[in-house]
Amino acid sequence: MLESTFLKSCETALTALSEAVENRDKNSKLDVEYSDGILTIIIEATSQTYIINRHAASQKIWYSSPFSGADYFSFEEKSQNWLDSKGEKLEEKLFSELQKILN
Repeated sequence: MLESTFLKSCETALTALSEAVENRDKNSKLDVEYSDGILTIIIEATSQTYIINRHAASQKIWYSSPFSGADYFSFEEKSQNWLDSKGEKLEEKLFSELQKILN
């Protein structure tokens, strides 16, 4: 993938993910910030932090979770999704972990 295509795909995915988290956080339990390819999500009650960011050298999105640890996601052209090595979508993984906090 061309670097410009990778950067655009990451920007689209991370911006959408940031907006989705903010929209689902009805009770303001999270502090969400997206800037320059880095999405930071802090759980207000515990200060546990997610860091989700682009990694241009490997053309992957890196994912760091206080619950499941580190992972990375590659863009799959066919499905147009960011998938980890097990085939799980980035958004699905994040929201499965945040579900208890947001409910």
